[in-house]
Amino acid sequence: MKGKGSFSGIVLLGIGLFFLARQMNITYVLPYLTWPTFLIIIGLAFLVQSSSGKEGPSSFSAVLLLGLGIHFHAISHVDGWPKEPAVIILIIALAFLYMYKQTKEGLLAGIVLLAISGWSFFNRSDTPSIKEWFSSIEGFWPFILIGVGAYFIFIKKK
Repeated sequence: MKGKGSFSGIVLLGIGLFFLARQMNITYVLPYLTWPTFLIIIGLAFLVQSSSGKEGPSSFSAVLLLGLGIHFHAISHVDGWPKEPAVIILIIALAFLYMYKQTKEGLLAGIVLLAISGWSFFNRSDTPSIKEWFSSIEGFWPFILIGVGAYFIFIKKK
């Protein structure tokens, strides 16, 4: 396999650069040298690994870790960045959709989670008709997730 050592190499290179930048005390970089940076480094390593072949779990992990790292940095550094759980659900949905692009698996889970994330964002809407519609289905979404998960585990077998 051509890129066999790329994951380990990227993780070690990234962590080495992280600590070198901290030692060099570069003032405009220091605020970003926190634990979310490790998520970004590992996410980038998974992204490189997944682009070298059809590795579904690597592509999912890549987007998930990269997205979470960016999200946690943005919470600290971007005014008005949303802090609610809907952002994390959106990141997981995007991870499933990217995995689907790579492996043709995970489309339904990605769409369901994307819908839940959208529901969570629009549920805060000031438009009464949208808020009423979403609040009428609010109690059912956990059952939808349980049903879709059970479908994947027990019914849809390869």
